[in-house]
Amino acid sequence: MDKIVKEFDGVKEIVYVIDADSQELLFINQAGLKAFGYKTRDEVIGKKCYQVLQGIATPCAYCNRNALSREFYTEWEQRNEITGRKYQMKGRMTEWEEREACFVIADDRSNMDLQETDRNKRQEQERIAMECIKMMHSSAEIEVAINNTLEILGSYLNGERTYIFRVHGEYMDNSYEWCAEGVTSEIDHLQHMPITLLDRWLPHFDQNECVIIKDLEEVKDSSPEEYAVLKAQNIHSLITVPMMDKEKLTGYFGIDNPQAENLEDVSNILKILAYFFQSLLERKMREDYLKKISFTDGMTGAWNRNAFIRDTMTEDNKGLFSIGVCYVDINGLKRMNDTKGHEAGDALIRQTYQVIHSVAEQYPVYRLGGDEFIVLCRNVSREKLDLLEIRLKQELDGRNHCSAAVGASFLENPGDLTKLIEEADQRMYQDKLGHYGKEK
Repeated sequence: MDKIVKEFDGVKEIVYVIDADSQELLFINQAGLKAFGYKTRDEVIGKKCYQVLQGIATPCAYCNRNALSREFYTEWEQRNEITGRKYQMKGRMTEWEEREACFVIADDRSNMDLQETDRNKRQEQERIAMECIKMMHSSAEIEVAINNTLEILGSYLNGERTYIFRVHGEYMDNSYEWCAEGVTSEIDHLQHMPITLLDRWLPHFDQNECVIIKDLEEVKDSSPEEYAVLKAQNIHSLITVPMMDKEKLTGYFGIDNPQAENLEDVSNILKILAYFFQSLLERKMREDYLKKISFTDGMTGAWNRNAFIRDTMTEDNKGLFSIGVCYVDINGLKRMNDTKGHEAGDALIRQTYQVIHSVAEQYPVYRLGGDEFIVLCRNVSREKLDLLEIRLKQELDGRNHCSAAVGASFLENPGDLTKLIEEADQRMYQDKLGHYGKEK
């Protein structure tokens, strides 16, 4: 018997033996004593099993000793209220010191259940991450892909708002945003924000760490400015994730008021998504740059002929109630090139554009050729177009070292803009004839 007791004391599972008739505890190993808070077997041997193992005064309602057999083990699962653990139970009938007894082995499965839960959580997080990454590449339109990804992320974490901020020197802008139903958008109010608002976050971002606020009230005294900005947006908790490019902070994305139980658990997944968000935004910047140089005149910075064709052929023009065009042609450019050289001619073109751009204000200016510019005025009134034409003629009459002919035309309910542009061209030509009248 001593050999058997020694063997049972050496296993990690709980082992105990119960008298089948009296339900008295005949044996419990060291693992069992430790689990139930006893030091020696003398404290429990002879006591009722339900008193020692369940902490109750009457037999267990679910006792299954009558279901045990000598031929094979019976297995079941049971949670113990004293230890607070879940066990895989295995029992059979046996003889113990000439008494009919129930021999039971209890294997603690709680850690395995936790491991299974953790494994399931990781799998779910990985699934969401893959879904987000897939969504990031689901559309040729990068902005569509980013907004769709923010929606998936917000829905997964049961957040009220997901967003991306871009950092530009000493300031930052809320560039993208998704809001849950019924949540007020904040993007328009979060432009050109001072980066000093991130003073408490920046050391964490520098270490590529997420910033987690579980309860905004905790930062009320230590970071009052941060508290005020977040409180005004009805934020009570958040998680933000830095986006880095070669160890330089370029922005961050965040989730407001997420309902996840443990935000630390998802931080690693969010860091992976930050890398893909950063890649998308870099691609967007490259595309914007290529688009800019393909539609921008390299010498002046004006829109070029490609942009003019794009903007005059667009379907959007069908919804206009009016459109006006000012056609501008530089006077004396050929003579300038011939007498003072092309550098002087180029300077004249740039100076003329600056004057036109200043006068045109919100209206786009296009350079169509060497000395030709067009100002395109959508939904302009005839009175405003006349004033614009007058101001252009005044500013381009030789002052500012610039001289140019100007012609304007106006059309209500515009369809085909070709005739409108031809009419402005003809009026510009008449103005040019006036400039060169004596020579002509």
